[in-house]
Amino acid sequence: MTKSTAPASTRSKIASIAGIAINIIVALLTLLSAYGGTVNPATSVIPAAMAMVFPVFLFLTLGLTAINLIWWRRRALIGAATLLICAGPALTYCPLNFFRPSAASLEAKGTKVLKVMSFNTLGFHDYTNTERDTSRLNPTLSFILEHDPDIALLQEATPLYETYLTSLTDTDRAELYRRYPYTFCTRRGIALLSKYPFKRIEVPVSDENAYDVCRYDVAVGADTIHFFNVHLQSIGLNASDKATYRNMTKGDAPGGGISELRRGLLRKLGAAFRARALQAHEIRQALDAVSGNIILAGDFNDIPDCYASRTIQGDDMTDAYRHAGLGPAITYHADRFYFRIDQMYYRGNIDARRIDALSGATSDHYPLLAYFTFTSE
Repeated sequence: MTKSTAPASTRSKIASIAGIAINIIVALLTLLSAYGGTVNPATSVIPAAMAMVFPVFLFLTLGLTAINLIWWRRRALIGAATLLICAGPALTYCPLNFFRPSAASLEAKGTKVLKVMSFNTLGFHDYTNTERDTSRLNPTLSFILEHDPDIALLQEATPLYETYLTSLTDTDRAELYRRYPYTFCTRRGIALLSKYPFKRIEVPVSDENAYDVCRYDVAVGADTIHFFNVHLQSIGLNASDKATYRNMTKGDAPGGGISELRRGLLRKLGAAFRARALQAHEIRQALDAVSGNIILAGDFNDIPDCYASRTIQGDDMTDAYRHAGLGPAITYHADRFYFRIDQMYYRGNIDARRIDALSGATSDHYPLLAYFTFTSE
């Protein structure tokens, strides 16, 4: 009997060790992805790349922990400890602000609430490729007017640049300027639509062809808010890169797809990570030179907890989505890149009460719409 039970006992021990090893490996990968954004990409781009897949490892850890609670409760301690350590990044990815006020209740407060939108408009083109009725307003412009923000920080809004050949009609422009008498747009499409008067302040950048940042000091009643509109460097993927990625995420990549991804996509990701890190430090210097109320928003081309986002946020800026959002959000939805790469941060005697990623827009981005109230100093 001893001989017959020994192999079974050995197999059981091997299975137990393998199970523990799997849980430890998943835990380590989850921790690395959760805090990969703390590592400067100039040192290594691997943590930055890992940070992009944190949600995958987070849900894998949750699944393993649930299974372990049913079958191997002691082993569940590994997952529980991992989730506890990763609580901060997890809540940044998926905030749980269940008791935030409704949009309707905030809308009812009228001028006591400031509505701020951040939106990459894709040049006011219709990403859905639906046939447009030219007798109606541009669909992207119509979307903005429908939600009626007090302040709209737009990226890739080149049709608003006065000398740019544009598909916006005279009717479009007339309605836009009627609703937003205070507007500004750079030749690279970084635009402000405002119901309040503002003063534009120059922000020096080291490479104006790589990324954009504009500052506007907006007078809202007796208060001034310093708005920063940013568009950090993109990954720069071409059509072939995107096709390779789409095929791989569908599970039908052609032969050599993995090597293509390694040579092309990851190389470009690494270069973009490093470039955005430098850009973030420059933006942070501009923020440090300003006191008072600040709202910074735009297209970061990277996730909330990446190195660039952490650098810009610093210790004094609040992530509006983590503070007033609910659940995971996607702001970029093209080419199967489903990430929240548009961010909004603030500081001062203002408070974000609610923020949402709005679906239904005709851009490849979904805009962020936030409601702010003023607080006492």
